[in-house]
Amino acid sequence: MTDREFREAYGQHKDVLYRFAWRMTNSPAAAEDLVHDCFLALLRNPAAYDSQRGTLRCFLIGVTRNLALKRFRAERPFDELEESCAACEPIDPDGRERAVIVALAVAALPPLQREALILAEYEELPLEEIARIVGAELAAVKSRLHRARESLRRMLTPLLETKGTAYGPHR
Repeated sequence: MTDREFREAYGQHKDVLYRFAWRMTNSPAAAEDLVHDCFLALLRNPAAYDSQRGTLRCFLIGVTRNLALKRFRAERPFDELEESCAACEPIDPDGRERAVIVALAVAALPPLQREALILAEYEELPLEEIARIVGAELAAVKSRLHRARESLRRMLTPLLETKGTAYGPHR
């Protein structure tokens, strides 16, 4: 990879990686570190990227994801990274802006559910691409996304109820 190609890759993908890392960690500083480490990994080993396996964007998101999971494991060595028994409590909407409440709800999701939701909803990636990025079967990604959406629905129900009926228009 030439210097020019690296600079182009950085310019094209840094924002996507930062958004993903920030939503995964809920920390601007941690997100910056993850993006920095991701591009260092690319710079040190450009041969790790194989264009036959997917786009550079997917590769870089996968590297950022792996770095984020590694960080989670280091910070919380006893927390389970599976989503099988995770139930999130409703969020109290009093005195908070809607976007802040949604961000808190997304941050409260287990890491595997959170990454599936972020990649599908915020980055608008197809499920097949998400499966490649996270190294999981398509069915597992669908399941994680479904659980994430159900957890969000449960957590955000109080927000809907304070703005009108649970399913009606917001006032």
